[in-house]
Amino acid sequence: MHASDFEYDGKLLSQFGFVIGEIGGSSGNETIDTGYDISFVKVKRNGGRKYGVAATHFEKCAQTTFTILKDPDACGGNQEIASDEYRDIVRWLNRHQYLKFRLVGDECYEMETCFYNASFNIKKVMFDGRLMALELTADTDSPFGHGTPVKKAWDMNANIGVELVDYSDDAGFFIPDMKITCGDAGDLTITNDLSGSSMEIKNCTAGEVITIYGSTQIISTSVASHAIYNDFNYDFLKIGNTYRERVNTITATKDITLEMSYAPSIKDVP
Repeated sequence: MHASDFEYDGKLLSQFGFVIGEIGGSSGNETIDTGYDISFVKVKRNGGRKYGVAATHFEKCAQTTFTILKDPDACGGNQEIASDEYRDIVRWLNRHQYLKFRLVGDECYEMETCFYNASFNIKKVMFDGRLMALELTADTDSPFGHGTPVKKAWDMNANIGVELVDYSDDAGFFIPDMKITCGDAGDLTITNDLSGSSMEIKNCTAGEVITIYGSTQIISTSVASHAIYNDFNYDFLKIGNTYRERVNTITATKDITLEMSYAPSIKDVP
């Protein structure tokens, strides 16, 4: 790990007087588990002579383990971690929910734009009965990291497509967060030619704002009288990429303003 600092829930490790490091220096080569192993669900064919792929899924979420210790340039030579310092670190990192975590290094460090949603398990590293370091294991909610959030907005005319280029490392499709402001009344269909998704919402009104939360697949409307759950075909608009194509062409059958946001996947681990 090349980083010396990290940010978690808006605070830096260095604010607590700690750095990422090892007591006694590096141990040399290491093998890092990337976390994005793909499992294949297979179906027998021809008496087991051939297997087809029925489905795939990521087996686990990204996880990494590293050590922190008191910054030797700031602790005045006293490397022992006091009880109140330890409790402050545990209170900050050992949380009951996933919060934003990213590594921070010097100006040459390339991973600063990558973040994870994480919580930490913590072990004490003792020397001669004294607490000298902490071993942190970051547990995350995804097989990979996420890049700088992408936010796009278009004033779309009916049946005229707009383009979105997805630079995610993972080839596949997902549902972004969206806000749709309807320019016209009537039935609205939004399609993406790359993913093949076709989202239909009937009985829209002019000026209606429809909000979609991609991760939870929740749809809501600003018009209280619109029974949107009855008028929605539940084919959420999906964007993404294939190995050979990254351009999503999105088209609507009515004039709308479409706002979209998502964090592209980054297949790298600390």
